[in-house]
Amino acid sequence: MRRVIRYSGLLITLSLLLSTIEFKNLFAQQTGNWSSITSYNTVNSIDMSSNGTIWGVSNGGLFSFENQSFERMLTPVDGMYRLDGSVLKYIENINSVAIGYIDGMIDLYSIEEQRFEQIQDISRVQAFTSKQINDFEVYDGSLYVATDFGIVVYDTNTFLVSNSYTKIGSFDRGTPIFDIYIKDDRIYVASQQGAAIASLDANLDIEASWINYNASDGLEDVSVQSIILFNGEVLLSTNTSTKVLRNGVWETFSLLSGYNSVSFIEVTGNGNLLSHTINRVLTVDRNGTLTITNPGINGISDIISMGENSDEISLSTLSVGLGIGEISNNDFQYFTPTGPNLNFFDGMSFLNGTFISGTTSISQRNSTLDRGKGYYIRDESGWRNFNRNTNNVLTRAQFQQAFTSTYTDDYYYFGSWGQGIARHNRVTNDIDVFDSSNSTLRGWADDDPNFPVISGLETDENGAVWATSRYATNPLYVQLPGEDEWISYGKSSVLSSNDEYLYLFVDSYNQKWISLQSTSGGGRGLLVLDTGSPIESNESIGVKLTEDQGNGNLPNAMVTSVIEDKDGEIWVGTERGIARYIFPQFVITGSSEERRAQWLINEDPDAASPFLLRDINVSAMAVNAANQKWIGTAAEGVWLLNDTGSSILKRFTSENSPLFSDAIRDISVNDQTGEVYISTDAGLSVYQDVPLAASPSMDELKVYPNPFLYDSHNRILIENLSDVTTIRILGIDGTLVRTFENRGGRAEWNGMDSSGRQVGSGVYIVVALDSDGNERGFGKVAIIR
Repeated sequence: MRRVIRYSGLLITLSLLLSTIEFKNLFAQQTGNWSSITSYNTVNSIDMSSNGTIWGVSNGGLFSFENQSFERMLTPVDGMYRLDGSVLKYIENINSVAIGYIDGMIDLYSIEEQRFEQIQDISRVQAFTSKQINDFEVYDGSLYVATDFGIVVYDTNTFLVSNSYTKIGSFDRGTPIFDIYIKDDRIYVASQQGAAIASLDANLDIEASWINYNASDGLEDVSVQSIILFNGEVLLSTNTSTKVLRNGVWETFSLLSGYNSVSFIEVTGNGNLLSHTINRVLTVDRNGTLTITNPGINGISDIISMGENSDEISLSTLSVGLGIGEISNNDFQYFTPTGPNLNFFDGMSFLNGTFISGTTSISQRNSTLDRGKGYYIRDESGWRNFNRNTNNVLTRAQFQQAFTSTYTDDYYYFGSWGQGIARHNRVTNDIDVFDSSNSTLRGWADDDPNFPVISGLETDENGAVWATSRYATNPLYVQLPGEDEWISYGKSSVLSSNDEYLYLFVDSYNQKWISLQSTSGGGRGLLVLDTGSPIESNESIGVKLTEDQGNGNLPNAMVTSVIEDKDGEIWVGTERGIARYIFPQFVITGSSEERRAQWLINEDPDAASPFLLRDINVSAMAVNAANQKWIGTAAEGVWLLNDTGSSILKRFTSENSPLFSDAIRDISVNDQTGEVYISTDAGLSVYQDVPLAASPSMDELKVYPNPFLYDSHNRILIENLSDVTTIRILGIDGTLVRTFENRGGRAEWNGMDSSGRQVGSGVYIVVALDSDGNERGFGKVAIIR
């Protein structure tokens, strides 16, 4: 039966109505949707399900692995609580995976239903400050959870708390529990104050039910990390030794006497004890023979046996993902999904759809992890990771902790924390590293002049690359196109001895905007510099902008971000709000009035402050194709502002969106797709925004979803627009329904007329006129009420 629609007093069959247009009932890019880009290289914990699938939790999310491939990769976008789960356990009777976090939250992922449920009981505990989950143990229909304040027991069928024990025998109440092992109705506990053993048939709330062991029983180090029962004897491990309980006293376990910080995993079906250190797998059979396996990596976080009578194991690593191999032959193969090798992103840029990014300036104080802190390139060929683990040039130069970037027609450039600048040929992938050994680049003389921290990296309109070296005596450098030499500039004469160069931005007038800082970390304002000819560095003229109303009117002296918008305005983000310079070309040579910044004025007359976002601590800013401004903050998430900065269009935090964290490190917009890359301290979130880069031709507009149904859709997208357009919606009879202005290559219409009412069912014509009236675009959409 055909559905009949009444519109404009006429009866029109649905088939006739829609025959006049081309169907495009799909979204190539679902605007408003979130996705994520995460690294699965750092795997924290693994377990195996009853069908042999390996489940693991990494710093990039939850994954499943079978048939030598990653089948499911899940993040907070999919309902997961957060990244970086610390421990994972498969629960067979409910076919689910439990994930524990540092704040006490538990994710319960149903494998069959493919959904997450957050278990919040432990995270809500108020009596203890630290609630980290350290271990899971499943036994007789219960999940035993080792936390930083005791043991919590869940019924695995209902996931209600059945018991909790915050005082383990004679140990202090709230003592952290690091490991639990249960065998034959007896529970073995490793804690910060020693080891404890009890029968599950006893009342574990009673102190006398427990046998406690500490220094008086032979434990020199009472902070016990792992515990297990093997060959009828109790073994435990500390950071300094491995012990066995004999005749009520802890003795050194001779087979493992040379190994510290041993993690006991399980006793396999063939009776072997499976354990590991940070870089070795240790297997002890029931006859007391030790097998030492070297998987060839430094950073084992967990291992599991792949079969009861097999010596095949799987191991999780801190840097190379998931490993599978055999104990007997040390032959291991490592697997990671395609993507970035780390969850750090700073210095992000897009060039014709190609994404480049550094990682971070922050050291983990871990050589294994820090070696991987190079840079990424993502293009049509996929992800490529360049770091000391993957590239010999970067290895020889000890290049790591890249955190700034720029590009030219021929090269990508990446600045590092202390190791200079890497120049990457875009065609050949050849890499040159410029540092204090082969160039004029120098660092802070009071620290180490041979340690240049490249805190700013930008390309000017002529293709020259500029760099700032943090706190250096000669803090500004330029490399001209086709040259290898770096020309240095001394500090500007307009500055005082307390002003040091930090971040750098180059505007379309080739002016350098350099944020200033004292060596103690305090903000010192902003330097705007006209460098003149790079060959004549003494031609530089500049001005220092401060909080003083007559000399810059900055909201705060600590400048954290500078951008230029589509109208040529310069926006300056500080630790206390945002300002804009409407005519930046006059800042250096103009009057005090011309160099006075405008603060963002709130168009809402009822707002508490006349200034929009006056007190936010800005950490990053970016401009989209519609000239709207994305504003990232140090701890409050992100805002999207309109083009003039007078109103808030969107606000995202980790509470109201899948944003990984409210601590924003960097933001970059891909104008070709409308994607907004938001780097946080926990990973990279991607938001599909509406604006796109302008189209070179507006002949035929793409309008979708088509047909548009009010019950199913909330907006109509119009693509292939010029940069600045006036869009008119007309009825099939030429009646004007709606007019609105747009900037960028894509617009949205909510399907309402100029009075805010739903329009009647029918076909509507979309007409777009560019700003000078020389070009028009046409499209059609069917609307069904």
